[in-house]
Amino acid sequence: MSFTTSRAHMKERSLRSLLNGRLHCKRFNSKYTPPISSFSYIHDDALSDIKKEEIAKHMQDLGPFPNYSNILNPQHFYQNTVLLDYSKKHPHPVSLRQLAGYGNTLTKQKIINSANFVRIELPIRLAMRIRDLQVLPFGVVNNFHMAQLYESYYHSFNAFRKIGKINTIEENEKFCAILSALLDDHTFNLPHLMMGALEVSIAESLPQEKLDSFMSTMLRSRISRRLIVEEHLSLSENYRKMPYVKKPPHYLGEIFQNCKAVEHLNEVAERVKSLLCNQNPLAKELPKLEIDGDLNCEFQFMIPHLHYMFHEILRNSFEATLNTTKEGFLPPVKVTIIDSKHDVMFRISDQGGGLHNSQLKSIWSFGKSPELARKSLANFHRIPGLQLHSNLQFTASGSSVVTPKESSSDTDDVEWASGNKKSTLEDLMARPHEYKLGMGLPMCSVYADYWNGALQMNSLEGYGCDTSLTLKKLGYHSNVIQLDRA
Repeated sequence: MSFTTSRAHMKERSLRSLLNGRLHCKRFNSKYTPPISSFSYIHDDALSDIKKEEIAKHMQDLGPFPNYSNILNPQHFYQNTVLLDYSKKHPHPVSLRQLAGYGNTLTKQKIINSANFVRIELPIRLAMRIRDLQVLPFGVVNNFHMAQLYESYYHSFNAFRKIGKINTIEENEKFCAILSALLDDHTFNLPHLMMGALEVSIAESLPQEKLDSFMSTMLRSRISRRLIVEEHLSLSENYRKMPYVKKPPHYLGEIFQNCKAVEHLNEVAERVKSLLCNQNPLAKELPKLEIDGDLNCEFQFMIPHLHYMFHEILRNSFEATLNTTKEGFLPPVKVTIIDSKHDVMFRISDQGGGLHNSQLKSIWSFGKSPELARKSLANFHRIPGLQLHSNLQFTASGSSVVTPKESSSDTDDVEWASGNKKSTLEDLMARPHEYKLGMGLPMCSVYADYWNGALQMNSLEGYGCDTSLTLKKLGYHSNVIQLDRA
């Protein structure tokens, strides 16, 4: 075969490949394996030819701004003077003690004042975070997951800034219904934030230090906003049920509950074990949890945050022990509780083989290697029940639409309640144990730091890890709780 004929033959094959869906869409019986690109995290076998053809139909929609969005467009992104005006305002610093003292004895005027504080404060805090997204490299903020987050934040900002002054309890009831609906409508924010960080890691669009700083700011701000909203909902519900009732001296709010450390450790450990039992062949030989120290320790805390931190740490210890011990006796995971005047410390020790010193620093970072980030991102897509779609509603002009839940009674009142809100943390904890996300410890570190505590780990390679979780007692530190981290 001549050189000219060979080139013609190669050209013909190349054109045929393009017509059949390009090289990346070869059929599975082909011996050709496409190279892994910066954005490949779903294995080729996971996509059928039909799905690939469906994806290909939307290729022409790609552009600098997504055409499906009423919010992400040049006019909004670069010329939104309303947003810029709000982002220049300063949030009002508020401590947990101030919120708790405010709710110690409730009156009608206190509830109305609290509603107006939330109404004014939330748009300022949201505008600051939207501005943080805008100053990121455009390739980052235009990432699908970050774009979902951006649109969600602007949806809330747009809704809050248009709410008028609240003057009556009846108006506050409607306002609470809007708050409750917004909390439920935005449960997908946390998964999108985490998945966006993983895709940024895959594309290597941000240095690790900048990504960690951005994620920490976003998470702390999210905690503060939700605390302010949930505290107002609980105040309003308490006033509705028991107006003018005086709270005990150390009252911190209904969203903080008295926690007996041993009970919560055992409860979370049983949940972790039940997840491990579903997949592990050594289901009948799981490590035991041994607790010693101050067994009567009690303190006030937010249970979802406490459970999430316990869950991720114990999950790692149990899995490491199972993976290291191939046969015979499984060493227990030990927890020592130290109850001091100002804080509570939990020392979790395992014999799971430990980590190399070079790994200790990277476990606290949201930035992952592209290879690890691809695996974690694929696992996110496999988590059952995790909401990743947006159900936010906008008008054609981009105005936000919030639809409170209708009351089941015959009245025209809307329905809301401060308890039993949707929790993304619950969905993350309930995931099958084999779906590793690589985000558990960085998330726990941010939560611990938010509550003025700390999360640290020491490792003896070849033996095991010691993880120490310190939580400040909120009654002693409630004046410095970082609700001002807007």
